[in-house]
Amino acid sequence: MYLLAVLLLLYRDVSSIDVTVVGRRGNSTVLQCGGDPGDPITGVIWKIHHMNNSRCLFSYAPYNRGRQIYSNCSTRITFTNRTLTIHNTQISDGGNYTCEMSSLEGTFITTTILQVLAQPSVSLDINSDGSPECRAIGGFPAAEISWIPPSDDINTTEIKDLDDTWTVISTYKSDGDMVTCLVSHPTFVNLWSQSIASPPDTIGATHYFWRIVALVIFSCLVIGVFLYCRYKSKAIPM
Repeated sequence: MYLLAVLLLLYRDVSSIDVTVVGRRGNSTVLQCGGDPGDPITGVIWKIHHMNNSRCLFSYAPYNRGRQIYSNCSTRITFTNRTLTIHNTQISDGGNYTCEMSSLEGTFITTTILQVLAQPSVSLDINSDGSPECRAIGGFPAAEISWIPPSDDINTTEIKDLDDTWTVISTYKSDGDMVTCLVSHPTFVNLWSQSIASPPDTIGATHYFWRIVALVIFSCLVIGVFLYCRYKSKAIPM
């Protein structure tokens, strides 16, 4: 009975609290396999479940001279001294990374949630329709766009790109007024803002001009007809 209790103590499982790591697209991201489990380490297994539901496994054993003994993960992922490094991190690398590290003291489990951020490229211009258009391209998660002053005539569209990033396009209907585009994103230290004035509604102004011209012509015709009728009435002898 005493021997059984000792064996259970030596091979107990210890699970750590989940941690969250935030990485940037294009950078290297480092994930740690928990604390020191004591020596000797008999094996390390990384079980990776990506955000797109793909899975892979990475295992290592010191009896193999510290070399990787199995991996079906991307070649961008390397392992050194209980540390997993993701080179040129991509949005699709986000997900759950569970490390199971075994030693004579038991199996220590650490689960890391990796969130990968991508900073969008933001611009504000006048589109072909003459309306202010604010764009946030290549962001993850999708950027949030708002306007000053607020309006009920704003059209915002989100488009998912092939690299899992998002493009957000927001169009503000304005008649020559000064408006300000505001863009917020987790990668921005401060709120992005820029102002622009849309050109006046030339189509509406042209339409209004021709209405004035038509009114003047019609008035002239009415006056002309009136004068003609008056002249004719005076020309006829009584």
